[in-house]
Amino acid sequence: MKSALPERIRQIRISQGFTQEIVADRLKISASAYGQIERNANKASYETLLKISLALNVTIKHLIDLNEEK
Repeated sequence: MKSALPERIRQIRISQGFTQEIVADRLKISASAYGQIERNANKASYETLLKISLALNVTIKHLIDLNEEK
């Protein structure tokens, strides 16, 4: 079963027009490290999710609110 949080992060990233490389650069990590976060975000810390939300120019609430209308 695919987790909703990683998919939401991916969708937000794509809607912003960002590649994984762009977000990784903003987070100051490698693209492969970011890809791992995007594939398994349920294990990401709150701090990591907050950094991702800042890199994607969205609030942390928007990032993690899986019930929000698309």
